[in-house]
Amino acid sequence: MPLAPVVTGISPIEGVPGTKVTIRGENLGNRPEDLIGLTICGVDCLMTGEWKTSNKIVARSGAGIGKGDIIVTTIQGARGTSTVQFRGYQETMGPLKESAVWVDETIFLNMAFGRKRPMSPASALQEDPLGLSVEGNDRKVLEEDLQEMFSGCSGDLSSPKFSPEWFLLEHHLATSFEDLRAGLACLRRRVESQKEGQISFLKANVGSVLEQLDTLQDLKCRFESDIQEYGRNSTQVLEKSIIECKEEADQLFEDVLQRKDRADGTRNALNVLHRFRFLLYLPVNIERHIQRGDYDVVINDYARAKSLFGDTQVPLFRRFYSEVERRIEELRGVLGEQLTRMPASLDHQKKIIRNLHHLESPGDPAWECLSAQHSYILQLLFSVQSSHLNREMADHDLGSGVATVAGGAGGGTTRHTTPAAKYNKIMMSSVGEWQATAPVRVLMVEETCELLSTNFPDMWKLSQAYFGGELLPPTAQVDHQKHPRCKNMILELLAVFSGVIRGAVMPLSLNPSQPNFRDYHVWPEVSLDQITPWLPQVLRHVRGCYNTLLTLDLPNDALDVLKDLIFDLRVHCLTSLFQQTVEHVLSLHTREKWQLEVDDESGGCTQLPHICESVIIECAQLVRETVLETSHREAPLLDHPTVRKDVMTLIHNVIVAFAQSLEKLSLRDPDEDEGDCPPVSEDAPGVEAQLLITLSNCAFMRRVVLPRLLDSLVRASFPQDEVKAAVEQAGHTYNELQDRLFEAYLEERVDPIIGMIERSMYLGQYDWGKVEHPPTDVRTYVKEILVNITHVHAEVVGVWPGLVGGLVGRVVEGVGEEMSRLMACVSQWSKWGGVQAQVDLTALTTVLHTHISPAASASFQEAVETVPKLTPADERVKDDVLRNFRTKMRFMVACFLELKPPLEANTVTHSLA
Repeated sequence: MPLAPVVTGISPIEGVPGTKVTIRGENLGNRPEDLIGLTICGVDCLMTGEWKTSNKIVARSGAGIGKGDIIVTTIQGARGTSTVQFRGYQETMGPLKESAVWVDETIFLNMAFGRKRPMSPASALQEDPLGLSVEGNDRKVLEEDLQEMFSGCSGDLSSPKFSPEWFLLEHHLATSFEDLRAGLACLRRRVESQKEGQISFLKANVGSVLEQLDTLQDLKCRFESDIQEYGRNSTQVLEKSIIECKEEADQLFEDVLQRKDRADGTRNALNVLHRFRFLLYLPVNIERHIQRGDYDVVINDYARAKSLFGDTQVPLFRRFYSEVERRIEELRGVLGEQLTRMPASLDHQKKIIRNLHHLESPGDPAWECLSAQHSYILQLLFSVQSSHLNREMADHDLGSGVATVAGGAGGGTTRHTTPAAKYNKIMMSSVGEWQATAPVRVLMVEETCELLSTNFPDMWKLSQAYFGGELLPPTAQVDHQKHPRCKNMILELLAVFSGVIRGAVMPLSLNPSQPNFRDYHVWPEVSLDQITPWLPQVLRHVRGCYNTLLTLDLPNDALDVLKDLIFDLRVHCLTSLFQQTVEHVLSLHTREKWQLEVDDESGGCTQLPHICESVIIECAQLVRETVLETSHREAPLLDHPTVRKDVMTLIHNVIVAFAQSLEKLSLRDPDEDEGDCPPVSEDAPGVEAQLLITLSNCAFMRRVVLPRLLDSLVRASFPQDEVKAAVEQAGHTYNELQDRLFEAYLEERVDPIIGMIERSMYLGQYDWGKVEHPPTDVRTYVKEILVNITHVHAEVVGVWPGLVGGLVGRVVEGVGEEMSRLMACVSQWSKWGGVQAQVDLTALTTVLHTHISPAASASFQEAVETVPKLTPADERVKDDVLRNFRTKMRFMVACFLELKPPLEANTVTHSLA
């Protein structure tokens, strides 16, 4: 509510009339036109007011005397208040001093009685009445103190409220008592000198007296001349003249008066005939007003004619009245036709219904109009469906299909576009682009919602007015037996609307036992990728229509039809968005660039896990913004147990889809169609490196991305328990994939290393039983084993150091098993052959001790036990050889020094956690 103006400060606080006053305060208006009133000390000063800001006004004071409020009046806040006051005072003016207001100069000019010339300006100045000089009287009493002591009085000699005490305190505060007595004596002498007698008065006004005597003498002379000319009875002569004039006038206007009487008689006759002119011209007037559309005039004329001539027995009047009845019957037919002609505004229909009631039309016009509206809306719904269906079928027959119409949203050219990106592109497109790229069935949904939002409220309001008695004649009563029929019509309209929407967007939700099922299930099948990006837009249109109907106070049965439609549409939108996201994630393997990013904390990975995470989060945000957020009177979607279960399944599927994509990337079936596999890039690494990078991506996804997804989905309003269960189940899938990738990499790496041991060991037909010289170095096959393991170690460290313990440990286990088998197969040992075998085994176990698991240790121990025992002398030879080996191979040995402790038994991929 606007606040009243408040004046909180003025400058100056006093002044003579015309003083420029600056007024400050609050709520003084927002523009100059808002200032409609301004009074200072009770005097209107609006003409001089100048609005500056909402806190400042400049004006000039009026002729108000004394203290008073400054009242500001604005359009918004009406009459205001004032916390300060302005004091206006009348300054003693002289003839040579400028003044902004009119000053009565008579108090300044001492005019002698009867004198025609003024005195000199110097003598016109007001003198002190006591004849005392005021020079030297610098001491003054404050104006506020004088007003407090002499309330309502003034020190001005010309004021009717003159106070002598005020005057003396103001002008003679410092004058001595003797001077005041002398001044009083001077004042008495002046008064006595002005007390003159009658002779003095006459002398002063002799001119006026002489003028009056001359006027009286002139009157006396004229009166005497009239008596001599007309006599003393002059009025009788005048009366006689007037009578003669009257008689002469009567003779002159006698014919005119007779003609006037005849005209009056004719006029009276015409007036009598004119009384029935209404009926005689009524048929023509009715026809004319019907053509103009002035039905109210026709109804009023008909009611008047019926009351005047309805029971007449005059043949002429009955003939004209029957013609009026015929025209009225034609009008009833015209109004009845207009009533059922659609579309028409609600006010127009109500007006026609009332006109038909006034014309006493038979039947129930309001119910006929209600039935016509119901049929019209039904026809519109099926017409919109049919036109758009024919358009889509025509496009399909031409080979374009829906994809051509919706190419901007879901065509093959946008293979790597996420559903969220497609939806954002739709929302940012212009109206023309939207109309050009939207699928035909989406355009149908928009038009259908607009149709129902526009036409259904009028039908509902008409039904409410009908059953409220507003559209019935005064003597009629509401037929409550028609209420169930009206309710069925309302439910039928909403059921058809729901069926048309379901048939176009989600045909699987249609009930085969539902009436008109074949009328709805007519749309051709469309791929998920083409229609899914538009589902949030469809949901928005249906919600807009639902919100429009909520304002009509519909019964719950009617609202439940739309509530069920919106609920099913939200579930369908949720499911479709996640399913399309699953398809998009399944194709992410085609975007692998094999560009590794290594992080000491999280390990190495490519961009693929991050892309997957962003795609899933975008989908979750889109679902939250378009599906999970509830509108007015919508139940929370996730409160439904089935929906919560479906959400868990959808989240699990979309996360597991990335695992399937990784599996396609590295564990593809040789018999698989190459068309489904991504093309091999020229920069792609070898198969072993691809397996290792994919293994690292899988581990990164399970350890880093899955916990982040859990937090993001919970923040996006998804149920925490279901999300947690879905993520845990997906984690098991990634564990299984990780094991398969681990075994595949080992198969690619361990088998070649183990296969070369036997071949390298017996290269050159080497025989352990024919060695005749003491060993001088470790054999070449041992060094080759170490070089191959170093290569695996370097390859794993380059991708993710955390994988070294698991992968290298499994390679060492294979080497240990193979050495144990080969040593057990030796049939004969020579002395130096046994020493060489001990040197080789000791060199292997010494260098690889950080990666020897209990299983590998047992294998190496079995191999050592197979070799003959060494004597102390042989031990010294072995130590010398190993010392020389460590010196020569110190760089290779250093590669294994800063590695993790040996693995536990039966450890496979747990070290990846």
